[in-house]
Amino acid sequence: MKRVLVVGGAAILVVAAASFWFLSSRLDGLVASLIETHGSRVLGTAVRVGSVSISLEEGRGTIRSLRVANPEGYADGNAFELGEITLGIELATLGATPIVVDQLRVAAPTVNFEVNELGRSNFDVLKGNASAASAAPAEPAPEGAEPTRIRVRRFEFEKGHVNADVSRVSSEEKPLAVDMPAVRLNDVGGARGGTPGEIGKTVMVAFTGAVVREVAAVQAQREVEKRVGGEVGKEAGRLLKKIMD
Repeated sequence: MKRVLVVGGAAILVVAAASFWFLSSRLDGLVASLIETHGSRVLGTAVRVGSVSISLEEGRGTIRSLRVANPEGYADGNAFELGEITLGIELATLGATPIVVDQLRVAAPTVNFEVNELGRSNFDVLKGNASAASAAPAEPAPEGAEPTRIRVRRFEFEKGHVNADVSRVSSEEKPLAVDMPAVRLNDVGGARGGTPGEIGKTVMVAFTGAVVREVAAVQAQREVEKRVGGEVGKEAGRLLKKIMD
């Protein structure tokens, strides 16, 4: 009898290990698919992911080369690409509400900022799409089930670069090259947590707002430098940008 129990227990462990391996091996593709599907819906344009690597046992994940295409009416190509996204999840909160993400970090975002003839940027469009999607009624959860809620303790964008084409509404003929300042958010979602749509809107609004402000500051600096000229113009331009930042 003991032998039967031992063999049965071993069989259960093998099945459990195999199930865990199967889940882990499929999880990367599932996460990538969810990002592409829901990201495209929220932003109203194609979202693509290069690769996803999730480690359940460590509570960590890495998403590489997340690309968001320009909305309709703007140049072909991407509005932005996020080089690498890393996140750490508090394992004890998996299956709880809210799920707590200890840190979510985006490294090396590359932004292609563009303004059309009407003065509206591609980021204005993406921001508007995200806000509209967040305001739309959520799909009803199964009866008795609570909606997924997430709390992000620390969120940050680092070492971003912006290529800004404002030639349609300014005297700048060449794209502006702008180094984007770090963007940091604390306790996104709060103690109760936010739905994925609410978290996405908060992050997208912060990101797009930082891009727009930095481009406007650099553009204003360049205009002052050109109009005043010389070292005085450069110093006045630098001072104006510092005030606007």
